[in-house]
Formats: sequence, C-alpha cells, structure tokens
Amino acid sequence: MDIGVVIVTYNRIEKLMETLNQFSRQTKSPLYVMIVNNASTDQTEAYLESWQREKENFDKIILNLSENTGGSGGFYEGLKKSLSLSAEWVWVSDDDAMPEVDALETAYCYLEKEKEHLDEISAICGQVINDGEIDTNHRKNYTSRGIRILEQPVPEEKYAKEEFEINAFSYVGTIISRDKMKKVGVTLKEYFIWWDDTEHSLRLSKVGRIICVPGIRIHHDVGRNNFEVSWKTYYGFRNMADMYRRHMPRRCFAYFSLRVIGKVILFSIVRKNVVEITLLRKAFFDAIKGEFGIDPIYKPGWKNNA
Repeated sequence: MDIGVVIVTYNRIEKLMETLNQFSRQTKSPLYVMIVNNASTDQTEAYLESWQREKENFDKIILNLSENTGGSGGFYEGLKKSLSLSAEWVWVSDDDAMPEVDALETAYCYLEKEKEHLDEISAICGQVINDGEIDTNHRKNYTSRGIRILEQPVPEEKYAKEEFEINAFSYVGTIISRDKMKKVGVTLKEYFIWWDDTEHSLRLSKVGRIICVPGIRIHHDVGRNNFEVSWKTYYGFRNMADMYRRHMPRRCFAYFSLRVIGKVILFSIVRKNVVEITLLRKAFFDAIKGEFGIDPIYKPGWKNNA
C-alpha cells in the first residue's frame, strides 16, 4: 500500500522549497515525490536539478513541461505518469500545500486499518488549514434537490470526527486510488485551471467512496480569496458549467442554464456589469460548445480595466 506524491508547480520556488522540506520531514516517507514543473520561468528548474541529486528515503521524479498547461495540464501529466508507477495511492497537491510531518504516516495507518475494504474507496483526503483555521471549502458534497444544484461545504463540526464521507475534494492533500483512476481517467487537461479537481472527484465518487480523515492535516498557504473579476473568473465559470452539464441531472442543468441566460439578457438590457456579463456569457456558451483550453481573449494575465 505505497503512496506516491504528485506536486504541480509554476513560478513559486519559495513555496515549493518549503513544501518539499515538509515531505522530507515526514515520519513515514512516500515511495516517490514527483514534481511537475509547468514551464516555470524563475529558478525552479535549476533548483529541482539540485534537489534531485540529494538522496532521500524516496525516489525523486521531475517532469519539466515545455509550456505552461495550467494546473489542469500539470495534474494530467503527473497523474498519467503515476498510473505506470508502482504506488497504489497517489497524493496530489499544489506547491503551496504543506502537510504536517505525520500526515503520510496517518494516511498509511488509515490504509492499513481499512485494508479489507480498500477496493470500495476511491480517495482519501485530509483537513485543510488556512491561516490557522479549517478551510471547509476544500471538502464538499454536490447534490440536487428538485431542479436546484446544491453545493454544500462540510460544516466545521464534522472535522471532530475520525472520518466522514464526501463526494468532492480539491487537489490539496488528497490521496487517490491508482486503480480507480485507471477506471475513470485522470484530470481533464483542457480545463486549464479551476474545477478540474471537483470534476475529477465526482467521477471518482461514482466508482468508490471518498473519505475525509481529519487527522491528515495540510496547511494551505494561499491567504484569503479575492473576488475581483479576472481571467481566472472565465475559466472558473466555464469549467463549473461544464461540470454541471456532465454530472448533474438534466433538469438541474436546464434550470441553471435558464438562470444564466436570463441574467445575461437582463444585464445586457440595463447595461449593468457589462465586462463581467460579457465574460460570463462567453464562458457559458464555450462550455456548451465544448471549447476549452486557453481562451484567446481571457488569456492568463487578463484584467478587468473597466
């Protein structure tokens, strides 16, 4: 029951160094640590060459991509590679997700405890801590009620339990079954960024349980959310719409679509929030048409200058 680690990084060498130090300090080591370098333009590649030469209790694998494929593309490449390696479980995280020193040992203990039932489990995830507090946005349940889609973050009091079940996780300290990925596939690389982990988890939830074990603790160094409209808003809304189309009941997606179209029409008439509405309209219809990847208008770095 070995655990491998896949980390995606892009131009955040300081955070990457801190995160790798945490994996070096683990009380029980992974089988390997794989770094997917998403064509970083800082000193990441040189640092990783030096890191790889240092011998530790795990194998070190580096994938240097020739272009920045976004988090989605990075996780796609890393998880695809992991399917050919021997670790039965794969920890996935960004370069800013720092596990506490006993996180992997706690995960190994859980796998041992549940060894008779592991074929029923698709993924195991831990408790995400941001700025000293539990970040409940990383572990959720997606359901439907009538024509509505319900997105329900797990309430904080549930983290007092030894474990609980969910159907949606983020790629922040989640350990995925290699065999279940062979059944449902890996990350959708065409998403570029955002919602790739949620979509993947909903696929995985259809072939096995997803268990949160709060004793596995990960510190996520991201600060608080900024809700300004940016290029990321486009990818977030486009991919969310596509995820709803793929995984929610048709009646729910139809209702969601009517609400989006109604908002676009109304705000276009009254000329309110024109830049945001133009972005959302394009994102929604791109999802319907299946046009993914990097958008020619909302490229990384685009800002709302209105």
